[in-house]
Amino acid sequence: MIKDSLQRIWILSKKNISLYIKKGPVLIFGLMFPFFMTLSWVIGREISFNQVFIGIISMTSFFTATAISPVVLPIETREKSLERILVSPISLKEILLGIIIASSLYSLIITSIIALIFALLFSIVFTSFFGIFLIFLGIVLMSILGSSLGLLIAANPTDMTSDVMIIMNLIKFPLLFISGIFIPLQTMPSHLLFLAFLSPITFLTDLLRYSVGGSNYFTYQFDIGMLFIWIVGMIILGYILHKRTMPKRLAETGKKKKMMMMKKKMEVMKK
Repeated sequence: MIKDSLQRIWILSKKNISLYIKKGPVLIFGLMFPFFMTLSWVIGREISFNQVFIGIISMTSFFTATAISPVVLPIETREKSLERILVSPISLKEILLGIIIASSLYSLIITSIIALIFALLFSIVFTSFFGIFLIFLGIVLMSILGSSLGLLIAANPTDMTSDVMIIMNLIKFPLLFISGIFIPLQTMPSHLLFLAFLSPITFLTDLLRYSVGGSNYFTYQFDIGMLFIWIVGMIILGYILHKRTMPKRLAETGKKKKMMMMKKKMEVMKK
């Protein structure tokens, strides 16, 4: 039973990766945004390679993780493929996990490659081998966290990716700017430090600071624990919301089908 469920989840994950990795929103918001954000942050400023490494890994991990998961359900709603999936013996949990795993793998692979290339090119010195492990663990956790956040926003029962991505961007950028990437937590004013707790990227950034320079604000155990709490909270909330909005999503699809049929009938009558 569990084996069959895992197999279905993996099949859905492979389908999501193959279909959506080349979609416009995924390429723009997953790869181009973090690249140009990092470029605009670095040009004309004296920033150490360690700081750039922390910034580019944090931004890439978060942006790539929130690239696939928000667009899958709106596109499948528009293309009527969601109905076929729901008719098959696949549960809502499996559908959502298939999206999260696909988005997480995309983020994990892209971010790990960028981290490895950057570390080799600029000779990033890590605090220890354990620090390298923590970087990888942080990327994994942020990949799952960002994917869960994107899926949570996709609970909006629409078939327009632009509707979801607008909300996603309104959430992503404030979280990014209060996360301690651009202003280290040690030098951040107390009122902004409070806001930093509201951004999950804060804890990835702090974990990376521990791994490459030991200039972390919290303990690495606290950072990992907070990332886990964010992941669990968003997965549970996302499942609850999707369970409520899925009938609305299908109802909207049904209405559009009826409208299309009416238009076809009208065209036939005119002829």
